[in-house]
Amino acid sequence: MNANDKLLGSIYGAALGDAMGALTETRSAEMIKEDFGGFVETLFLPPEDCFAHGMPLGTVTDDFSLAYFTGVELVKCRGKVDEQAAKKAVLEWAKMPEFFRFAGPTTQAAVAAMKGGECGDTKSYLACDNSKATNGAGMKIFCVGLINPGKVDKAIEDAVTICMPTHSSNTAISGACAIAAAVSRAMEEDVSLEDVIEAGMYGAERGFQLGTEKGKRLAVPSVKKRISLAVEIAKRGMAWEETMLELRDIIGAGLMAAEAIPCVFGILAANPGDAFGAVKMGVNIGDDTDTVATMVGAIAGALYGMSNLPTKYLKLISETNGLDIEGLAHKIEEVYYV
Repeated sequence: MNANDKLLGSIYGAALGDAMGALTETRSAEMIKEDFGGFVETLFLPPEDCFAHGMPLGTVTDDFSLAYFTGVELVKCRGKVDEQAAKKAVLEWAKMPEFFRFAGPTTQAAVAAMKGGECGDTKSYLACDNSKATNGAGMKIFCVGLINPGKVDKAIEDAVTICMPTHSSNTAISGACAIAAAVSRAMEEDVSLEDVIEAGMYGAERGFQLGTEKGKRLAVPSVKKRISLAVEIAKRGMAWEETMLELRDIIGAGLMAAEAIPCVFGILAANPGDAFGAVKMGVNIGDDTDTVATMVGAIAGALYGMSNLPTKYLKLISETNGLDIEGLAHKIEEVYYV
């Protein structure tokens, strides 16, 4: 498997996860199965009761679009990942109303602050605003892993830099570093799923340390320890649907980093060798499905390449959203893999 196949698999896998997950977001797994006549494994027009309602077939949300703009900026900076590059990626993305409309409150406040406005943080007096421990950093970070193939510690360092302008809590950074480290490791040749999971756990631990030193401390569960629990659940030998529901019930698949990021690694462990199976589990697990499936697709695609991802949707997603997925993969390869 060559680098281009892995790059394209990661970027396309993330885009597909977001576009499919946008169709099921906020529902429970049981509702998804009931409302759509079975678990979702294809694209269709967004239903009227989801955030993407009224948008065309193949629409992506803030999850993939912000990751994409981050990737574009990482190509331009040619390895010099600094605060300026981190902020520019977010501000360029925020100019696109079709994507910014999906932005979460943490990102919206950060964009306002970067533009010199009021951040609107009414909870700044709290010792720990634990509502800031969201998965918004993890959702946008996978391209940091792509530009650091096999350089796990550099991926973690760059991930912290990219996170700080928008998600500066130790837990959010821990989650983001877990994703970046896993993608970095997955881009190596002859790497195993176990290697990737181990890198994710290392990234979570190291990211928490760096986030505690440089960012805000919060009082929330450990991302690393919950990754370990999620992987243990996935390896119990249960059927696909039963495993998905067990991960949902014990780990969760919600907005918080200590749910979504561990859930991602549990899903990966439950679908060895199966990139599309992993994406489908992220799409159908319920709650914050677009974010979970985006992160799952990014790691699984980097590990397994295009393998069993449905290529028929690639052109559709690119054209619908005006994003050059193949072009981004090519540029990252040209700058970082030659």
